Amino acid sequence: MNARIAILLITLVFPGLAVVGVSLYWFNLDYAALIKAERYVENLVEVGKVNDRQLEYAYHRTYIHRINVFADGTWRLVEGVIAALGIHRLVTIKENPKTD
Repeated sequence: MNARIAILLITLVFPGLAVVGVSLYWFNLDYAALIKAERYVENLVEVGKVNDRQLEYAYHRTYIHRINVFADGTWRLVEGVIAALGIHRLVTIKENPKTD
């Protein structure tokens, strides 16, 4: 294996794909938590027996989950681009012809 190919795989492709996978896992967990928090806020509004402080607290918790989902998506995008750059370089690299 060429040293350039090994360096590209170790520094760009493998870490990029690993972070994409981890971000996808956390995105799924955070998105499920966001849906659960949104349903909780809807239930509080439908009941109507809560005060403003409880409603604001529940609503701000949904903001926290929205930020987490956004951050996970951003990490996935950035690392996907880095992995794609590594893969693109692997595809376009030219082998040096041996002069034997």
